Amino acid sequence: MDEEAVRAERIRTLYRHTPAVVLASLLNTGIVCGLLFSDERNGILAAFAAAMLVLVALRLGLYRRYLKVAPRGADAMTWARLHVATSAASGLLWGAASFTLYTRGGQSIELILPFVVAGMAAAAAGTTAIYMPAFVAFLVPALAGIALRAFLIGDSLHVAMGSVVVVYAVGLVVVALGNLRALSDAFRLRFQNQALLDELSHAQERLEDTNRTLEERVHERTLALEQQAEALRDAQRLETVGRLAGGVAHDFNNLLTVVLANANELIEQTPGTDSKQLVELRDAAARGAELVKQLLVFGKRHGTHPESFDLRQSVLSLAPLLRRLLGSGLTLEFELGESPLYIHADPAQIEILITNLVTNARDAIRGEGTIGIGTGAVTLSEALDGVEAGSYVLLSVRDTGVGMDSETRRHVFDPFFTTKDVGKGVGLGLAAVHGIVEQSGGKIRLDSELARGSCFRVYLPRGHAPVKSRPPPASTPATWGRTILLVEDDSSVRAVAERMLKRSGYVILRAEHAEQALELAKNHEGEIALLITDVVMPGLSGPELARRMRALKPGISTLFISGYARDHRLSEPDSSHAVAFLPKPFTREAFDTTVASLIARSLAGRALAADSKPQSAG
Repeated sequence: MDEEAVRAERIRTLYRHTPAVVLASLLNTGIVCGLLFSDERNGILAAFAAAMLVLVALRLGLYRRYLKVAPRGADAMTWARLHVATSAASGLLWGAASFTLYTRGGQSIELILPFVVAGMAAAAAGTTAIYMPAFVAFLVPALAGIALRAFLIGDSLHVAMGSVVVVYAVGLVVVALGNLRALSDAFRLRFQNQALLDELSHAQERLEDTNRTLEERVHERTLALEQQAEALRDAQRLETVGRLAGGVAHDFNNLLTVVLANANELIEQTPGTDSKQLVELRDAAARGAELVKQLLVFGKRHGTHPESFDLRQSVLSLAPLLRRLLGSGLTLEFELGESPLYIHADPAQIEILITNLVTNARDAIRGEGTIGIGTGAVTLSEALDGVEAGSYVLLSVRDTGVGMDSETRRHVFDPFFTTKDVGKGVGLGLAAVHGIVEQSGGKIRLDSELARGSCFRVYLPRGHAPVKSRPPPASTPATWGRTILLVEDDSSVRAVAERMLKRSGYVILRAEHAEQALELAKNHEGEIALLITDVVMPGLSGPELARRMRALKPGISTLFISGYARDHRLSEPDSSHAVAFLPKPFTREAFDTTVASLIARSLAGRALAADSKPQSAG
């Protein structure tokens, strides 16, 4: 226990008793002066009373000052010494009055003065004994006056009386010491109890803080688990939709391949305005192909072909198409800057991303409005809303549309979530955008408020300028008349592809499956310049067929066509075998160009192999 705190509390208690002590001194002074009033004592009593009044005023002033200052620590000792001084002064006054006024033979004096002084000494044992120096400073001079005067008178009665006063003083000191110990122990116990209560209170506060922290952690953990569970459900839903998309893509793209090819052929054969309905048919099929592509992008089952390209130039090349997408009353603004902004991504997917964002902005505007497309280079020194620090190419699409509330913003990238009317959207556009951004290694942010429009910001990692490569060999008349083995299990697609190839002057060997194709190749005595095969077929797959075909026909090139995404197994095995992949549905131009390029590469490879053979000596 801190003894300094106990001492300070004793001094505070000493001063708290000051008003009672002062009042007792005044009353006793009045009693003594009144009872002992006589002609021969008036001067002494007046001087005694005046001195006592001055001392009382001094002690009250000291008391008020103490209350105002409320000293602590070492300062309390100064005030203790001041109290000792005033107690000593009071004792000296009573002792001097007793010594002066106490005379032999005066019964009133012999009764009043010893009784009053002894009573005040007894009271001091209770009021000032809390601080022994103050008690002793009062007790000794106050009782010494009577005891000394009694001893000076000298008769047996007065000597006995003086002795009684000394014994009384010693007894009061013993009582005062007992009171001091009791009060000091009480103070220590009080402080100990207070310390225990404070410790208990602090412990309770710490427990409450721990409980709050635990509750917060449990709450945070619960939220994290809920978020993880939601993310898992989203991933499972995404995987389910992805499997669904991949499952229907092959057959659906086969149908679209047939529709698009026949529509284009009919358009070429139909003159003028009579082909309007055919054009509408072709455009509808193209939109269907675009929808399948968005499904595959969303399900992350769409093959990507990343390359380095200038995003700014990509936006400029899309400008005519984007303007055609807008209705009347809408203004398209560009803020693209002058410098190239290179990224490494799939250009086709980035075009889908831009088109979907602009289409979404268009649908958000009621009446007249503005859509702004901006590009720029940004460097984040610290993470921003989930976008890590680093260098990015920023693509922004803003609109002056109706904006979104918080609930819409929370679900805006969810698949099949849409606020459009029935028949005006299926809710895949922004889901596909999110999938493309994630596949491209970027992040997307949305800022939107109701009635204040929206702004999508896409952060894509910065790339480098592309390395220029040699263009593929151009098709020449030497490729005409070459034999092509066409393997396709869908009869309609096979018929369309065969018709395209025959129109370009090729000889066609057609097969419905891989086993039939291998049999045709074994029985064909001439060369086969190109194998065109579906990837997924009953029995042997396209890649396995290509591997076996290369053993039968060394140097043969391979073109894989499929409604699925490109597989890593379709990569070119070595420099002597040209391999390409063409996703369904494809146009006649893309089909003819790819076929001619592969046959040209096959012929060039064979010529190089023939030149490298050693010539025999003649």
